[in-house]
Amino acid sequence: EKIIIEILSLSLTEPRITSDETIKQLFVECKLHDVIAEKTPLSLPKPKIDERIYYNFGCVIHVDKANNSARRDYLKSMLLEPDLHIDRLKFAVISDPLACGQDLECRDIGFAYVSLREIFQEGKDIIEQDIDLFDSQDATAVIGKLKVSVEALRVLRSVHEECTYD
Repeated sequence: EKIIIEILSLSLTEPRITSDETIKQLFVECKLHDVIAEKTPLSLPKPKIDERIYYNFGCVIHVDKANNSARRDYLKSMLLEPDLHIDRLKFAVISDPLACGQDLECRDIGFAYVSLREIFQEGKDIIEQDIDLFDSQDATAVIGKLKVSVEALRVLRSVHEECTYD
């Protein structure tokens, strides 16, 4: 019982970011309600406008009863309590200055989200879908697209069945 996440590619549409000389390399981090953080093992050179960079990175979040009951309980609470902010996978695109030897800190460039509740309610996983990347400084501004896959429907159905029997 697992959630499979793939971070496939990234494109940027915001000139302010593509022309920023302090942003050279980018990596992507994925979080589920601060419980789990996975990140692409490599940072890649920032793409030009409407160009794509390809991460082709996959990770698995195990949510089996035996070894990961806390994660499973989190999914149960997410399905039972319709709070708007705990049901999302959060993808952060982060500048990686260390890859270029700059004396700067990593900094968030943008965020993208996938709702696990929507996957459950719509009855379908997200497969190779472009999702909006929002500016870290202005959450209403779309600055690019992140192509991801999130396979969670099977485990969400399993967790939901447990909820109805508990």
